[in-house]
Amino acid sequence: MPYLSLDRHHLARWRGNCLVRFGDPSTVEDLRSALAGMDGTYNRAEAGVRCDLGHALLAQGEPEAAQPHIQRAQQLATMTGSRRQRKRIDELSQAVKRALR
Repeated sequence: MPYLSLDRHHLARWRGNCLVRFGDPSTVEDLRSALAGMDGTYNRAEAGVRCDLGHALLAQGEPEAAQPHIQRAQQLATMTGSRRQRKRIDELSQAVKRALR
């Protein structure tokens, strides 16, 4: 049976995942809230949150702040074996490197 967790942190994660694509400034706070509420048992979800947070911070012109989130997302995506997330994180990592030049 599939498992779905519905609490305010997971809802903030999903909201942030959607709003990051629109460049909404409130996305960063939603994603930070989601990250603060994670208990370490959802590695795939945490990787997604960190990737989205890195994306949002990069969009706000803060590539230095994005870097640690992207690096942690990379570690988590490797642990979970998610090729889709690793590809997304690799692309974001390249964008951060370009922004830091």
